[in-house]
Amino acid sequence: MPVYTTIAADEGPQGVGRMVRDQRRRRGWRLHDLASRVAVSAATLSAIENDKVSLEIDLLVAISRALEVPLDSLLPRSQSSHFCIARRTDVESRPPQPMKIVSRTTGALSSYHNKLRPLAESFVGKHIEPFDIEIHPLPAERARFIGHHHEEFVFVLRGEIECLLKTPDGLLRETLGPGDCIHFWSYLPHCIRSTGPEAARSLHVFCSLGEPADSESASAGSGPIYLMDAFAKTLSDQIADRIATLRRSRGMSTAEFARFLGVSPRRLLDVERGRRPITVELLFDLCRKCRKPKEFFLAGTLVDRPFYQVRRARRIGGGGGPARNVFSEGLRCCGPVRLRALVNDDRNLAMVPFIVRLTAQGTSSNALVEHGGQEFLYVLRGAIRLLTVQDGRPLTDVLSPGDCCFIDASVPHRYVDVRLTAYDRQTAEAILVVSRR
Repeated sequence: MPVYTTIAADEGPQGVGRMVRDQRRRRGWRLHDLASRVAVSAATLSAIENDKVSLEIDLLVAISRALEVPLDSLLPRSQSSHFCIARRTDVESRPPQPMKIVSRTTGALSSYHNKLRPLAESFVGKHIEPFDIEIHPLPAERARFIGHHHEEFVFVLRGEIECLLKTPDGLLRETLGPGDCIHFWSYLPHCIRSTGPEAARSLHVFCSLGEPADSESASAGSGPIYLMDAFAKTLSDQIADRIATLRRSRGMSTAEFARFLGVSPRRLLDVERGRRPITVELLFDLCRKCRKPKEFFLAGTLVDRPFYQVRRARRIGGGGGPARNVFSEGLRCCGPVRLRALVNDDRNLAMVPFIVRLTAQGTSSNALVEHGGQEFLYVLRGAIRLLTVQDGRPLTDVLSPGDCCFIDASVPHRYVDVRLTAYDRQTAEAILVVSRR
C-alpha cells in the first residue's frame, strides 16, 4: 500500500473525459451507443468527453458499469512514493497556517498564537509529524495551554523561546536559544512562546501512539487542531473532558459517538457531564476503539519522569561517538557518521532524535539499508545525498540546508555526505528523528 499518493501533475478532472472516450472507442461504440446505456443524450456525452461540462460521480459510475471497466480505469492514475522532500524555498514561499485549538469545556474553535508550516503534509500514515513553526511572543497572563499526541521534540532554529509545562509537580519552564532542543510528553498541558519582540523559528516533530500522528489534523490548509488543556479537579473530570473533546473533534453527536462506543446516549451524556462514574471497562473501550493510549486519558497521573529533557547547543557541539541507543543499528543508513542521541532513551520512547554529522565518504560502501519505522531528516548545514530505490530503479536526490526528507525506513535507503569540490571541508550536519513504528 503506498504511503504517499498524489494525482499526477499532468492529470486532473479534465483527463476523465478523454479516458471515457478512449474506453468507448475501444469497444467500437458510437456516442449514441454509450449515451443510451447511461440515460443521457449523445450531446451531453460528447460534452463530457471533450471536458466541456463537469462530470458527476454517479454518472461516472454508471459509465464504468456500462463499459464494463473498473471505475479506477477512468480516473487519473496516482503516483506513489515511500518518501517526500520539502525544499526550504518551497516551504518559506507558503504562508504559515494558523494553529487551531478547541476548548474542552465549550467545544469552541479558536486560533493559537503560533503558526506552522507542514514539512511532510503529503505523506499518509505518519507516526511522527514534522513542522516548521513560528513561535510568536505572548504575555504571560495570556498564556494558553494545549495538549496533543504523546511526544514532542523541539529544535530552535532562530530566536529564543520559553517552554511552559504543567506537570503533577507544578509548572515547569525552560528557556531555549538557537541550537537548543527539548523533548517532552506533549499530552501534558504546555505553552511555547517567543521571549523576544519578534517571532522565533523552531523545528517540531510530534509523535503519536496507537494511531497516525496526522489523524489529529484538520483539512488541508487549515492546520492541525489541538486540545486546549488544563488539569481538571479530579481524574474522572479529566477523563470526561477528554471524552467530550474527542467526540467534538471527530464531528460526532452524542448519539453517534455512543453508537460507536456501544453504549447508550444517556450513559455517554451522563459521563461527559460528570453525573455517572467512568468504569475501567469503558476506559479500555475508549482506548481500543479510538486508538488512543491510556496516557491520553490519564495524562495527569500516569506520567513518566523526567517530564522533559533538554540539550543545549554548547553540549551538542562536541560531536559524538557511537550511539548507545536501540536505533543505532538502523543508523547505518547515514554512512560514515558521528552522531549523538538528543535524549536518553531509557523510557521506551516512540521516537528518538539525533544530531548527525556526516564525514567524508571516502571508500565507504553505499549499500542501502532498511529497518522498521519512519525517519525525518532536516539538513542544518552542508549537503546530504539521499540514495534509495523507486519502482526497482536507483534514485538519488541532494538536500541543502533547510531542506528535509520524510521516508518510510523499511524501503532501502542511505544518506551520504556531498562534497561540492575536493577542497570542501564542511561537514554535513542534520537533525534525524527516527520512529519505532
